[in-house]
Amino acid sequence: MKLALNGLILGGQPDLQTRLAIAREAGYEGLDIAIDEIAALPDRREPFDRHGVEPASWALPIPWQDDSATFNANLATLRRACQAAQAAGCLQCMTWLPPTVPGDPSQFRRMVVERFRQIADVMADYDVRFGIEWIGPWHTRQEGNIFIYTMSQTLELVGEIDRPNVGLLLDSWHWFMAGGTIAEIEALKPQQVVHVHFVDAPDKPYEQQRDNEREIPGHGIIDLVGFVKALDKIGYRGFGSVEIFGDRLPQLPPLEAARKVKAACDEVIAQAAR
Repeated sequence: MKLALNGLILGGQPDLQTRLAIAREAGYEGLDIAIDEIAALPDRREPFDRHGVEPASWALPIPWQDDSATFNANLATLRRACQAAQAAGCLQCMTWLPPTVPGDPSQFRRMVVERFRQIADVMADYDVRFGIEWIGPWHTRQEGNIFIYTMSQTLELVGEIDRPNVGLLLDSWHWFMAGGTIAEIEALKPQQVVHVHFVDAPDKPYEQQRDNEREIPGHGIIDLVGFVKALDKIGYRGFGSVEIFGDRLPQLPPLEAARKVKAACDEVIAQAAR
């Protein structure tokens, strides 16, 4: 697994050029990007080549749960985003699913399948892959009707969408919080994993875990060594990035935060290689 810098760990909201420079100095091979920054560039590839850092992934830029008219209008926006992503060489796009819904889950599922097929079809025209993330923590399922919150449920949805460019955003935090196993990862094919989020969990009871309280890899209770070994076993060679919410890392100078996270990830990956 290659490491990509995620801007969430950096304070001060540095711009693209600054994040690329930080990624280079801290030794990251990639950078998670905001597609609107790329679309605004006259040469969408030049800054990455200049810094020697690859674009790793981008978030779906359209609100797919809006009403039908708005969603259909936004598909044109998505097409322009995919054009920019293809020009930059960033072919991994991500979104997430709500673990519960206020209405009928089966009706919501039909809407998700229909819209994700349309999104995937637009992306396929530009060789972009679409990764879907589930949300695992217990506290996110206490209101509404259960929809999807495990890897197996997400894989079933991916099968129903039935598009070859659709797969998983495999987040170690959500995998762990939903009771995921190493065997589940080992059963995957590498093409089913579009992107990875590489995060640890603090040492406290399951019911007290919160999505905005995460740990640097190797500083918590998730078996991230086993997680990395499983990804290596199936032949995953894509990017993993550390998505940590909160203000603890952003309080550090940006380069220091990036180096701190990179060193921790390197240690976990080195342990997995032994």
